[in-house]
Amino acid sequence: MVWNYFVPVALTVILLWLVSVYFNHKESAKGKLILWYSGVTASALLGVFIILYWFDIKRPPMRTMAETRIWYSFLVSLVSLSVFKAYRSKNMLTIGLIMASVFLVVDIIHPEYQGRFLMPALQSPWFIPHVVSYMLAYAVLASASLSVAWTSFSKGSVHDELQQQMRLVYPGFALLTLGMLLGAYWAKFAWGDYWAWDPKEVWALITWFFYLLVIHIHRYLPTKHKLMAHLMIIALGVLLITWLGIKYLPSASQSIHVYGG
Repeated sequence: MVWNYFVPVALTVILLWLVSVYFNHKESAKGKLILWYSGVTASALLGVFIILYWFDIKRPPMRTMAETRIWYSFLVSLVSLSVFKAYRSKNMLTIGLIMASVFLVVDIIHPEYQGRFLMPALQSPWFIPHVVSYMLAYAVLASASLSVAWTSFSKGSVHDELQQQMRLVYPGFALLTLGMLLGAYWAKFAWGDYWAWDPKEVWALITWFFYLLVIHIHRYLPTKHKLMAHLMIIALGVLLITWLGIKYLPSASQSIHVYGG
């Protein structure tokens, strides 16, 4: 079983990412090469593990929290490396790879593996595009908000960081919107209604509104840097509740989005 190899793979990936973080703060040309190849190798290794695990369990590995954490770790690392390659954002790379490593550490401590089969409600062609859209959106938006939060608390240039991270907020928001639309369309076929005011749906909508507000302020009040930064940080908190906190709400027992793990 592929999952039996998760711990050594995860530890290797984390070690390589930490090497990248270390050399991210070195100015030598050799250090930059080590940074890049170490980070890419780690992400590629995790990607191969996800593919092999998918074939092994014969279903999309997107059901349990442990499985989604692996995806988030993989996607956040890709986003961080891509942004670093495009804009040389050291903060983004450091924060992203540390966050990706934390996801894997949590899975090592609390794996939550739950078998091969999907419940009937998830056996739909809409399952993968819906979940992947949300995963990509959360990875992009969380990375952008964390980078802004880091800059705010470290007293760096919030204006420069906002300008850089807003390049991520727009596509992240588009993916979030796509995920909501795909989910609504799927729900109509699965349960007969586009919207059920499920706790997960409500918090996803709240997250969507917060990032919509950030976009509007960026577009129409571009000099309100502190306001945008504070909203980005609040939006991150709402996003984390949507992803991680729903299962702990009293109403979660009735949620159609809490499948276990």
